[in-house]
Amino acid sequence: MFISSFNMKKFITGICLFAFLVVVTVYICNRNYYPAKAKGNDGYLGAIVDKHNFANKTKSPRIIFCGGSNVAFGINSKRIADSTGIPVVNLGMHGGLGLNFMLNEVKHVARPSDIIVISIEYYLTADGDHLMKKEAQRIFPEAGSYFSQTFHQFMSDFFIEDLQKNFSVTLARLFNRKQKGFPANVVYSRTSFNEYGDVVRNFDKNPSHKFLESFKMDYKYFPGMQLLNNFKAYADENNIRVYFLYPCFPESLYEQKRSVFDAYDRDLKSDLKIKLLNKPADAVFPDSLFYDTEYHLIPKGRELRTGQIIELLKREKIGH
Repeated sequence: MFISSFNMKKFITGICLFAFLVVVTVYICNRNYYPAKAKGNDGYLGAIVDKHNFANKTKSPRIIFCGGSNVAFGINSKRIADSTGIPVVNLGMHGGLGLNFMLNEVKHVARPSDIIVISIEYYLTADGDHLMKKEAQRIFPEAGSYFSQTFHQFMSDFFIEDLQKNFSVTLARLFNRKQKGFPANVVYSRTSFNEYGDVVRNFDKNPSHKFLESFKMDYKYFPGMQLLNNFKAYADENNIRVYFLYPCFPESLYEQKRSVFDAYDRDLKSDLKIKLLNKPADAVFPDSLFYDTEYHLIPKGRELRTGQIIELLKREKIGH
């Protein structure tokens, strides 16, 4: 009996030691890829590092724009700052990060006396894409606090998703092989953003407008309403002013789904506790002013929208 018990303890100890060595080995391998050095992230999401660096060094009160790529492509932050006399921070990145991520991110950035303008894409999902959020965390470790994950997701990321990617990076480093990097000098890259966080590069003069042919949108009650209202309560408690701004949208697609936009607007007017700065129709622009999706304005469109935003802010007595 003593021998059997001793052997069982030895077996369990061996299993625990083996599991520990596996976890340590995976962790060591993953360090080559996660978290990565900021300077090595030249892809579009790499701009999250620069946006936070700029936000951290900018004194409050600030106007902080929160949203997806409609914000990244859709405002001239310097022009707004010059017109209002208040520094502007553009946190807009990608709708795939989800509403939860965006609101948690701006909570971490905002300070008392700041002004937050939320401009999210229509029917933006709360959770977004998990892999995109993990990529943001890889680039900017602090982003890991902007979203939650289940234990199953954590185990899958640690032992499968991350390890597969990280093992190839480890081998490349061991054998001194050059790794494939991000394409340089393209619109969807880190260098396309200016210091304020605006996308200012548009190379293709004739971008594809196929998105106009494949657009779909059906009405449903916006599931993120409560998230926005919870954020309003947080802002009020922390002396932060918050507003809601409808995103830019192409004219032809708006006309196709006018009834959907009207119903969406009615819901927000009825249930959203954040003050609306405009109406969906106010943010409609000619199709020719969009780049390659329904939310990405070209520079001319960005300037038109910026002019509208400046007038809206003045109406709220924000700035000069």
